[in-house]
Formats: sequence, C-alpha cells, structure tokens
Amino acid sequence: MTELKYILDDGLLADMMEIERASFPSPWDEEDVKNGLKSNGRLRFIGIFEDGALAGWSCMGVCLDEAHLMTLAVSPRMRRKGLGRRLLAFTMQAASDAGAKYMELECRRSNTVAQALYSAAGFLKVGVRKGYYADTGDDALIYVNIALPEGDSENDPYLIRE
Repeated sequence: MTELKYILDDGLLADMMEIERASFPSPWDEEDVKNGLKSNGRLRFIGIFEDGALAGWSCMGVCLDEAHLMTLAVSPRMRRKGLGRRLLAFTMQAASDAGAKYMELECRRSNTVAQALYSAAGFLKVGVRKGYYADTGDDALIYVNIALPEGDSENDPYLIRE
C-alpha cells in the first residue's frame, strides 16, 4: 500500500539520507536536512511510503506565493513504479495548500529522467544556469509550473490555527 504524508520530525532521517546518497552525486548534508526538519514549516518535507517503508521524499520551500522544489528522490530499488510522479503531484498539492501559486525548480541538464517527469507534470523549461552544479559543472535547467492544483489551507499541517 502506498501512502503520502508530511515528514514532521527527524525520525526518518537515516532512511532519507540513504535515499539521498543513492540518488545524487552531491547529496544534501545530513545536518542540513535535520535542521530543515526543524524549520517549523519554512521547509516542507514529504515522504512516499510503500508498505510502511520510506520509498522516497521531497523537500520544498514556500515563500508567499512561490514554492521552490529543492529535492525529490525515490529509492533506486523503488523506481519505475510511478512513485516519483505521485510524490511530485502530492508535493505540488502541498505547495498549493500552503498558498503557493506557482512552483519552480532546477534540474541537472544530464538528468533526462527528471526532465521527463517535470515536463509530464506541466512544468515548462524557462531558463538555464550555466555550470550551476559545482560538483560536475553541469548546467541547471530552470522549470516553472504556473498551474498548481487548487489549494486548501486546512490540509497544511503548518497552518497557524487559533
């Protein structure tokens, strides 16, 4: 059974870092992820779970009406099952629930699988940042989606309720 939900504490940090290290040539630093999980909603972490085990995760930042997708990764052994597509869709919904009207991201020029995922989800390539990735010198393609689903702030666990 597949489940999507917010990751609200660092109880899954080891699993998140295992997926991160297996997915990227320059993975996020564990301490940065741990601190991000303590950011009180400035960053939102979302997990996709398969039979109770973390299969992938994403992180986005939201500021006013903009969401920035910072990372999205699925465990190598769980790829090619549509989990990335489902995780991206849930992350886009979460951005909208948080008040975002659009989402942007950078993607390595060499990562054609991710480019296909983002294009299929309605993202448009709008620019290039030459040599953006210091580890490889790879360019970053800039993508934007201005057609997020309609949001409902009641679904955002970081909404301040009085």
